Amino acid sequence: MARTLRFERHTLPFRTDFTIAGTRCLIATNSHQILSAAANWKPAATCPDGATFEMEVIVDPSMDADPDRSTHFRGLRHLVFAFLPPRSFVTYDLRRKRVHALLSSAAATDHAFWNALLLPITIGVLGTTIGVAPLHCACLERDGAGVLVAGVSGAGKSTLSAALAQRGFAFISDDWTYLSVSPSGLTAHGLSAPLKLLPDTVRFFPQLRNFSPRRSLNGEMAYELDPGGSFACRVKAATAPRHLFFLERARTSGSSVVPCSPRFVRDFFESSGERLADELTDAKAFRSEVIRTLSTYPCWTLNSGESPEVTAGALDDFLREMHHAA
Repeated sequence: MARTLRFERHTLPFRTDFTIAGTRCLIATNSHQILSAAANWKPAATCPDGATFEMEVIVDPSMDADPDRSTHFRGLRHLVFAFLPPRSFVTYDLRRKRVHALLSSAAATDHAFWNALLLPITIGVLGTTIGVAPLHCACLERDGAGVLVAGVSGAGKSTLSAALAQRGFAFISDDWTYLSVSPSGLTAHGLSAPLKLLPDTVRFFPQLRNFSPRRSLNGEMAYELDPGGSFACRVKAATAPRHLFFLERARTSGSSVVPCSPRFVRDFFESSGERLADELTDAKAFRSEVIRTLSTYPCWTLNSGESPEVTAGALDDFLREMHHAA
């Protein structure tokens, strides 16, 4: 017999809320396990108007008997449907800013599922509708100033980010950074997602030999590490971005830093963003305005044929010289 489950907020007995990436999440659930998972996030704080979304979460033990599936997404206009391991089904309604989730018991109690899958995907999918623009870049902080590192896939953003963190930069995010707008400017948020490094980076970071790579969300084998724990980085939840670098690999040794144009910034982030349904005009306009604002910040192309450690040193020296010249 097929199961029939109704997602109605007033019928779910347990409620809580928390703040994530400058937004407020309201949760209604049938499970104490979900309240425990949510307790790992910051209590809800005052957020801008419209920066609130609802999650209605049902934990169903019968899901534990279903066959597990790989991560899979489908979209239909303002709706997104996702299968997430272990044995969980999530729907996103971008128009109503609402998430419906049917979780297995294993998913409900797995903090890695929340930190590495459910919440990052949720903000990635809903973000532009609730005042957060997901941008494909890493983020660190040096002396109170946020440093964004962008580049095409395979350019080495993650390894450079790890090398910068080992030089003392605070680590915010690895692959995706979430930008919100405040009266003082842009704020860049991380989501406690793991630092992902490909297996061949073990030659740059010998400590990776203490861990084992596993298959990541996009299907490739990678080390996925807690940056503040196993990788021993200083971690921050958010920062004010002040500098933007586009990393490019060079075929010859040496490194150089040259300015890049606002048009280049806009074209890169507009083309690398997730496609939004045509009907989400406000969300599209919001993301474009965030990108336009970011394009007015100081921006450079960092071209390097050196190791991550040497490249990180060159970027660090460049920022130090800028600070002294200011």
